[in-house]
Amino acid sequence: MSPSVRTVMLGLAGAAVAAAAHAQAQPPAFTADQAKRGQVFYFGACSMCHGDSLDDGQFAPALKGPDHAAYWSGRTAEDLLNYIAANMPPTQPGALGAQANADIMAYLLQSAGQAPGDKEIPADPAAVRGAAPTR
Repeated sequence: MSPSVRTVMLGLAGAAVAAAAHAQAQPPAFTADQAKRGQVFYFGACSMCHGDSLDDGQFAPALKGPDHAAYWSGRTAEDLLNYIAANMPPTQPGALGAQANADIMAYLLQSAGQAPGDKEIPADPAAVRGAAPTR
């Protein structure tokens, strides 16, 4: 096999592995109890801007639907948790704490149609490294 053919084949194999890894990225698991806690936090700190239905707020972007999915496409759950921690709520970024942020993420995932499981989203953003934020 010539060096140029080998280079092309290795490049294609690498691209296939990368595509498969990206396609396998799934949102993190969460429990129904965690999503319930997240709903309480959401309505206490987020709904006034993002809306009661997560996509009908007057002051902040939708947290579900095609615009939200497009914005977070290619980003990870770690990215989302870090964003929430650094920016939300806008008047007191980080005030809710890491566990509340993870619980809110669980509520967002459940609202997007993901079924709960038997493991909670960890409060540490690094613990969900590589997981997709939503489907």
